[in-house]
Amino acid sequence: MGTLSVVGIILLFFRRSDDASPVRAKPDTDDRLFLEIVRAAEPQIQKIWAEGSSLMKGPAHCKEEIVFEMRVGRSYFNCQPHFWQCFWQGGISGQVPSIKLELFGQTYHIKANAVFPAIPAYSNFPRFYEMMKLSGSGLNLHYAYQVEISVSELPGFSQKILLTDSCRDSYLPERIYGYGKRPSSGEGFIWDNFGRRIFIDRFYVTNQMVNEFRILNGENSKIIPDRLKWPLPAELPLEDQKKYCSFLGKRLLTAELFDAASMTPADFKNTRPAKVVRSQTPWQRDISKSFLGVARINPDYQLTPLDCQLAQVEGCKEKYFTTDSASWMGMNFPMGFFPESLENTIDPQLNLKVSSRFHPPASDKHELGLRSNWNGKSYEKPVAFRCYEETTL
Repeated sequence: MGTLSVVGIILLFFRRSDDASPVRAKPDTDDRLFLEIVRAAEPQIQKIWAEGSSLMKGPAHCKEEIVFEMRVGRSYFNCQPHFWQCFWQGGISGQVPSIKLELFGQTYHIKANAVFPAIPAYSNFPRFYEMMKLSGSGLNLHYAYQVEISVSELPGFSQKILLTDSCRDSYLPERIYGYGKRPSSGEGFIWDNFGRRIFIDRFYVTNQMVNEFRILNGENSKIIPDRLKWPLPAELPLEDQKKYCSFLGKRLLTAELFDAASMTPADFKNTRPAKVVRSQTPWQRDISKSFLGVARINPDYQLTPLDCQLAQVEGCKEKYFTTDSASWMGMNFPMGFFPESLENTIDPQLNLKVSSRFHPPASDKHELGLRSNWNGKSYEKPVAFRCYEETTL
């Protein structure tokens, strides 16, 4: 065996054509039976990979892979290779797991195999996955995780599957958008993405993601070994940010895309509005109606947990991979949290989103469309970044 199957964002490769007849009888050979079992197990394989957050009930028993922290939201465990490794080692359930499947009147047990070389920077345990570059594959993918699946009742057979990070990004709907702060008069800069398929990273690029980039490029000595730092935003010079995004077939997020993703449209149904209204926050069009506006006029304002869910500003507890602070199209952390690097072809010097957790809620830095300059190398505070992809599919 060894046929390459794909699970994740190109799951459609598994779909049968309309004229294909479903299997009604048990296949007459073991190899065909094996393939039918693997195909039937695809939804459960996908769930383990893409919905690790639903399976993570408490501290994991494999600290070399995952360190459970209250400041890290459960979304971190979705499409997470370290969760996949921990799960199949038995570190999530406390026992050696398998996928139980009833098919053709019999019970089968599907499992992943630890057949890939250990990554000493992580642990000496053989891996249940192997990171792969997909350059020249013909697929609209550049990077994936290869795993091997077997069935206990059919020894001697195995199936290679590619898992992709289908949890990473969110689609930007096609419509007319504005760029920059609310203009004092006129329309300001407007643009549209009609006929374009744009996907924006939901979260910041993390240290763990950059670790994988470095391993795949033979730079093992540069990885960050501290597991507590893996979920945190990666702090890279601008040049390296662009190299990382390019490695994935993506680009560093641009200022106009950030505004489009964070400024909620006035009318979702009307994609060609006569006037583009720019909101000052992702939740209220007028900042004066938000907790940020209230804090500006009330020096004694006390932050609430809900405030910090919307925008992590100074005074909020540190937390990553929270999905409470999501924009209208699914991009997380549109305001507050970290300063963010943005490529700006319209105003090249304004390449840094300044609203962050390092400014108090009353600060005038908290407003959509407001940016500053970053020299791409050093800054007084950590600078996060994310990527976007434009596809032709």
